[in-house]
Amino acid sequence: MLAAGTVTLHSTSAEALRQATALHDQGKYAEAEALLADALGRDPGHADLLNARGVMFAQMERHLDALWCYRDAVAANPRGSGIWTNLGNALTKLKYLESAVNAHRRAIELAPRDVLLHHNLGASLAEAGNHGEAALAFSRALELDPNFHKARWDRGRSYLYFGNYRQAWPDYEVRLISGQVPARDIAGVNGPSTKWDGRPYGGQRLLLLCEQGFGDTLWAARYLSRVKALGGELVVECQRELIPLLAELRVADRLIPRGEPLPETDFHAHLCSLPGLFTPDMASIPAQPYLRVPPDRRAKAAQILGPRDGRLRVGVVWSGNTGFKRNHERAQPLMRFFQAFALPGVQLYSLQKGAPEKALGELPRGGPIIDLAPHLGDFADTAALVEQMDLVIMTDSAVAHLTGALGKDVWVLLGDVAHWLWLLDRTDCPWYPTMRLFRPRAEGDWDHVFDRASKELTLRTRILSL
Repeated sequence: MLAAGTVTLHSTSAEALRQATALHDQGKYAEAEALLADALGRDPGHADLLNARGVMFAQMERHLDALWCYRDAVAANPRGSGIWTNLGNALTKLKYLESAVNAHRRAIELAPRDVLLHHNLGASLAEAGNHGEAALAFSRALELDPNFHKARWDRGRSYLYFGNYRQAWPDYEVRLISGQVPARDIAGVNGPSTKWDGRPYGGQRLLLLCEQGFGDTLWAARYLSRVKALGGELVVECQRELIPLLAELRVADRLIPRGEPLPETDFHAHLCSLPGLFTPDMASIPAQPYLRVPPDRRAKAAQILGPRDGRLRVGVVWSGNTGFKRNHERAQPLMRFFQAFALPGVQLYSLQKGAPEKALGELPRGGPIIDLAPHLGDFADTAALVEQMDLVIMTDSAVAHLTGALGKDVWVLLGDVAHWLWLLDRTDCPWYPTMRLFRPRAEGDWDHVFDRASKELTLRTRILSL
């Protein structure tokens, strides 16, 4: 989060900053930056103008330009705590994480009771993978302001990286009041609907609400049978593309596509709140396979793939949802998969959907990867084809959850900053026993990740050929 400077403004600079703030609030960052640049031409060493210009660059994702502005602002006003923390934010974006932490600590020395500074320190520590110290920084922010929801959310995520679920889940629930999950107006059968707390609901209706992405719904689906066993009518809202697959569980009395009108209900809960009701620690994770392929989709998949030819069938996925703002940190070029896994004794199949599919046409020699995208109408189709694979190798996306939930072997290739579900430093995943995680030795070390996975696939094909 960004902070304001602390220097008293001259009248002309003050007016420029006022106008720039108004433009910022309208989302007109380029106009605000140009105005500030003009003001700095008249008052070149003004710390708050420099700081504000850095803020505009940061909003435009021009973090290197922001860095220079903040450094000049610090030189003009070394005691500006807000400038120091903004500098720390820019350094974090540029992956200079130790320098970022140092800048935030300097900011806190100057203003120890500023809640924002403690949160920003925690965010940089978390980005560096130092979740223990990050949780302490977020806790300090919450001591100063117990209603600072962003700090509670971020602390919960740091706890989740450690598998400290008992402390994590209460923090995780803050998403429902912080605006991260849009508020829902849920009508009750007799008055307002009640948020479900896990108690039996025999003879009544419970509505489970969809949130977040496909992977989150697939992850939470492991709890549906347990939820149904506690009560009466179970209604589940989910993404339309998941309905045929979840229907095969034969647990929900009704599945409603996301965005369709919802019925009145006695109780409601969000899908991603279910782990907090049933999994206080890693020992209580329901980890057995829990998804099934509809028989008609299984027959369709078998027909598409035809008889086996003795080669290992390996599905690949190289990108998640391109609309996810950090997808670029998880996704990798298809060429890496081609180089690492197009091995003798292996037939590669693309399970990729969306814009990244076009990379298939850019491979050399025509690219020995069979494109299955034309056959993937929904997740039931994907599940049926995954079931026919010997192995799926992929970067982090919803197909990892799907493959793990089916009990099929899946290798997930991770960058330095991985999702909390994959914990820290582990090569296995307690949520999905058939999953193997490949991690870098250091930040950005994707070559090591692909090299190790390529070696392991070579060994696997050799073992199978013996």
